[in-house]
Amino acid sequence: MSIQSLRDSSEGVISKILIGLIIVVFALFGFGSITTFLAPVPKVATVNGEDVTQQEMEIAVERNRRLLLAEGRSPAEINEDALRRDVLQNLINRKLLSVAADDLGLFFSDEAIDREIVETEVFQIDGVFNPGQFQMVIGGAGYTPLSYRAEMHTDKKLQQLAESIQESAFLTEAQLRRLSSLAQQVRDIAYLRIDVDTLVDEVAVTEDEVRTYYDNNPTEFMTQETVDLDYIELKRSDLMAQVTVDEEELRQFYEDTRSLYARPENRRVAHILIETNDEVSAGQAEARINDIYERIKSGEDFSELARELSEDPGSAAQGGDLGFSPPGTFVPEFEEVAWELGLNQLSTPVQTEFGYHLIKLLGIEEASAPGFAEVRDQVEQEFREAKAEEIFVGLSGQLSELSFESPDLIGPAAELDLEVKSTGHVGSGITTGIAANPEVIAAALEPDVLMDGNNSRIIEVTPNHHVVVRVREHKPRQIKDFEQVKVEVRQQLARQKAMEMARARAEEIVAMLEEGAITRYVADQYGLSWTVVSEASRNQADMDREINQEAFRLPRPAETTKSVGYSLLSSGDAVVISVTNVRNQPESQMNVAELEGLKRILENQRGAFEYREFRNQLAEAGDISRSR
Repeated sequence: MSIQSLRDSSEGVISKILIGLIIVVFALFGFGSITTFLAPVPKVATVNGEDVTQQEMEIAVERNRRLLLAEGRSPAEINEDALRRDVLQNLINRKLLSVAADDLGLFFSDEAIDREIVETEVFQIDGVFNPGQFQMVIGGAGYTPLSYRAEMHTDKKLQQLAESIQESAFLTEAQLRRLSSLAQQVRDIAYLRIDVDTLVDEVAVTEDEVRTYYDNNPTEFMTQETVDLDYIELKRSDLMAQVTVDEEELRQFYEDTRSLYARPENRRVAHILIETNDEVSAGQAEARINDIYERIKSGEDFSELARELSEDPGSAAQGGDLGFSPPGTFVPEFEEVAWELGLNQLSTPVQTEFGYHLIKLLGIEEASAPGFAEVRDQVEQEFREAKAEEIFVGLSGQLSELSFESPDLIGPAAELDLEVKSTGHVGSGITTGIAANPEVIAAALEPDVLMDGNNSRIIEVTPNHHVVVRVREHKPRQIKDFEQVKVEVRQQLARQKAMEMARARAEEIVAMLEEGAITRYVADQYGLSWTVVSEASRNQADMDREINQEAFRLPRPAETTKSVGYSLLSSGDAVVISVTNVRNQPESQMNVAELEGLKRILENQRGAFEYREFRNQLAEAGDISRSR
């Protein structure tokens, strides 16, 4: 739906209800403290006269820190200076881009923002927007309702700005063919691989070197920070068995929710589609569909014409038959007509975003509402889930309160008939148990839990699984004893020396080849052998990807000569590469479909590049000052 249509429909009853829900949220949770606007606000930067406040900075830093923790990083692994530097740069970029979006008149309506909030699944309970859930989710990310909506406004405008620039990128036919020719270039490649593992035994590492490296690089030899946690957990699934099912109550639940079990009317429709695209105008498609329409009215068979003329590859072979479908399956223009037709009735031509259609109704499955007996098992399951949810929410609130007030977990566990369990020592990167959730480890490492010995806040492992943890024992990171790691250090230093030896040999071989040495002689001198790949393409399937990429980075050699170079691979090995006989694909062999695919890829890449350039130009032209 277009932005304009959202604006046009904002006077409707549904829109007012949606907006009303948002207003309720703000009424419940407030608009933020007005007094904060009356006091001077510290700033960390100024961008074209607009301040980036200290508060914005701290909220964004904390939000990004939580994201890093959620990715499995431990607090000790987060570089605070780099984090703050990146966050500040991002805030500056957003200010620059936001001003540019405003200058261009980009717009995203309040009504559209409110609708998106209400329709966001994470803000819903049982498929319905819930103000409390909304507040909890955005609060956990450091937002108030007002700041969240403001952030959404900015995000939507910046998305429009990025898309408008990226989608405007294009390539000329000549550029596309030239790039396609280069992309499908083939080269004769020969390479010598110098294996580091074979050189390790040739290097010597002294005891002093091992000790010096250990002393100078203590952070490389740290143990992992771990915690041994006691915890109690509350699972909604465990509460299902506690729900007692009364038949009368179950029937009443069915009556209250019977619309959930109703089956809507399904319609079996067939269609003939004539597409509109870059090569076929709307007028041409309309003329063709009108001609088909007249042929059917004159007595020709709909299904035969669909097989012959329909441009919908998914249904043409079936005579245009789309099968039985419920409401909401098709685009609105198509569906409105399909649901107004009588059985076996043919529509007049219908225009949609795909082109022009003729629609025929082949069958109707009437709407039905199954009786209680037919769906009793499903009703009971959903009844148990609903009741378990009520119990779960109540117990979760009690757990939060009791664990906050209790000096241990024994009291809350006894009060709620739960068991105190233990994780054993766990750290970041664990993949099983409750500690696999990064929020659990993060909560355990919060100062009031780790240092003060308090129970944690209630942690949402999933929406239906809550836990509270308590640190039984903490093992901080510490430097491993030299005797524990000296073998590891010796192996590491030996490998580093072997890598340097491999690089030096690669340089020697390249120099010999450039001076005119015979390739076979060079290989024999170092006990190596050449691997030859004739007519290798980019991303050659049977060739090491790194070597292939390095070979295609070498300059094109003059005819009857070779281009030689070397590279260090990620494995530590060195490789010497020789390229000869470079051939581009002739234009006569270019496939139209492949050209179109390549065009989309390259235009997307160019669009992303042009957007980055636009952002860089804003930064160069902007008046930016950092307070620190």
